[in-house]
Amino acid sequence: MVSRLQVCDGSQGSYQISIGAGQAYKAFVTDLASAGATSDLSGSAPASYKATRRQLNLVVAPQDAVITSGGVVNAATFTEGIAPGGLMSIFGTGLSGAGLATTVDIDGTDATLVAASPFQINAGVPQEIQPGEHTLHVHSIFGDAQQQVVVSAVAPQIFVTGIPAAGAVVNQDNTINGPNAPLTRGQTLIVYATGLGAVRVEGQLARVIAPVTVLLNGQELPVAYAGLSPGYIGLYQINLAVPASIPPGLGISLTLKQGGVLSNTIPVSLQ
Repeated sequence: MVSRLQVCDGSQGSYQISIGAGQAYKAFVTDLASAGATSDLSGSAPASYKATRRQLNLVVAPQDAVITSGGVVNAATFTEGIAPGGLMSIFGTGLSGAGLATTVDIDGTDATLVAASPFQINAGVPQEIQPGEHTLHVHSIFGDAQQQVVVSAVAPQIFVTGIPAAGAVVNQDNTINGPNAPLTRGQTLIVYATGLGAVRVEGQLARVIAPVTVLLNGQELPVAYAGLSPGYIGLYQINLAVPASIPPGLGISLTLKQGGVLSNTIPVSLQ
């Protein structure tokens, strides 16, 4: 005889109501809007429903699997652009639930899931997918959803983390780069990114095939390593030996450049 209520923020277009247990229960959803109705969700087994407010009144219906329009994006900045081997995020509703593991494929080629929730999936774009337009499928306990996606040869993006957002960049000693922990010039800066495309396996490393350079304070520099970060799915790292001649500063711009494509720009700190 336990009730648990989890309150949503009310700002999204669709919400999921997961309710019930393996015994009889009474449950009602009442729409407090003008002319709102009450939905009887009573039952005797766990169930999930989708709650939307397309116009004035709340609509409660059985949960299904839906991918948000344009909801397949890179996992670094949640913007458009995915590439073979990179990490993508899929946004929608009904993407995951108890009782059946969610799967994702692109034209029948399975994608490796990193994380799955009802509203977001993180998964690796298969390395063998060729650039072009493809169909991405999500199979969850609530049904199937699909969306056409464009896979680019490269789509470099640097991961951003924290509030305020900062680049996922660490110093040579593994401290997080920032105003309180600037890199000493002459040492190596490690930048974490996704979307750097196909790789070539060399021993224990998987180096990118399309060359990567770094624009640091507007100066284009070669990198010591650009490839998959060992042990991770869809995560690339770029090792940059910062020349001692680069001027110091606490907000120096850093951008990746690959095949003529530029990534997002993040600030880094040098001393």
